[in-house]
Amino acid sequence: MLLVCLVTAALWAVLALIAIPLSGSEALQALLTDENLHWLPGWVHWLLTHPVLANVLLCVSSLVGVLACWGMLRRWRWAWGSFVALLAITAVLNGVVVWGVDDAFRHLLAQLPAETYSLEILQLRRDLRVLRVIWGVLMGLTAAAFAVLHGWLIVRLCAPDVRALFRR
Repeated sequence: MLLVCLVTAALWAVLALIAIPLSGSEALQALLTDENLHWLPGWVHWLLTHPVLANVLLCVSSLVGVLACWGMLRRWRWAWGSFVALLAITAVLNGVVVWGVDDAFRHLLAQLPAETYSLEILQLRRDLRVLRVIWGVLMGLTAAAFAVLHGWLIVRLCAPDVRALFRR
């Protein structure tokens, strides 16, 4: 878990550095003011308008995970509580990501013309509906599997024998 948190912190930091010049680019600003993108969900629009902040927040959250993992290795009491909280928060956020992807598909499908005789649009609508179901099921199962794993870890970490290890 420590290695995962270190790698993700490094990746978010690199993405934040990449986002700095891109966020001020004329192309992105023109894209964000384009009337054709009014249909984007609010959270997607926020991510597009604040890419550096989003990546920095994710980097900081990964660094908190690094600290919690390091503290767990050192058997510090505060790290135990932080680690349990991070497991619970991560399990919830995995579900939020599933909702977010489904929301993006919903918004995209709503942009397709309702009444059309175009075979291309009809095929695109069918394909997007199938992709929405596939992504939803795969991401939902993955989120559920990790929620079960995180729940099991939380229960195990809250056991008296494990809690006794974290007295400092």
